[in-house]
Amino acid sequence: MYRHIVLSVWLVIFALGAGGCASQHMKPVPENEVVTKPSAGKSLVIFLRPSSFGGAIQSTLYDNDEYIGTLSAKKQIAYETQPGEHLFMVVGESADFMRANLLADKTYYAAVVARMGVWKARFSFRPQNGQISQEEMQQWIAGTQQVRIDDTGLAWAKENAGSIKEKKAEYLPQWEAKSDGSKQILEAGSGQ
Repeated sequence: MYRHIVLSVWLVIFALGAGGCASQHMKPVPENEVVTKPSAGKSLVIFLRPSSFGGAIQSTLYDNDEYIGTLSAKKQIAYETQPGEHLFMVVGESADFMRANLLADKTYYAAVVARMGVWKARFSFRPQNGQISQEEMQQWIAGTQQVRIDDTGLAWAKENAGSIKEKKAEYLPQWEAKSDGSKQILEAGSGQ
């Protein structure tokens, strides 16, 4: 009975979100301002949500405790940062993590993938370490629109900082307890 109810709720959420709902915390980047390469000495990570599965639910991205943005289905965020070690977090119903050791002057790609949760979507990272073809990656890039944070996103992040820290405190120890082979890692050599 319980499983039937959860499945029914998921079907409704999927039907409502199949087309994808855009976050109110982000604004589209004009085509002439789309970022594809980092500034000199910096690293760039492009986070993509190429699928519309779980489109009614937003995923929020963090670099440790720094809000990167809210990622909707069929959107992408270009995040420029300092080279070196990073711990990225994606939050939905739960939180999941990805380690990265970024090199200067390189662009990296990581998909954010929705998966079924109990009440709403959970999200995981799928770092692109050369497992998919360049052609498929180009399709993902072409099929997503780049967005960036606006003032409502910054306000949302400030208002929700407490609950985000609670999710990190709950889920990071579970992630750290996994074997290294089951942790998501964006490899330094996968940068382009």
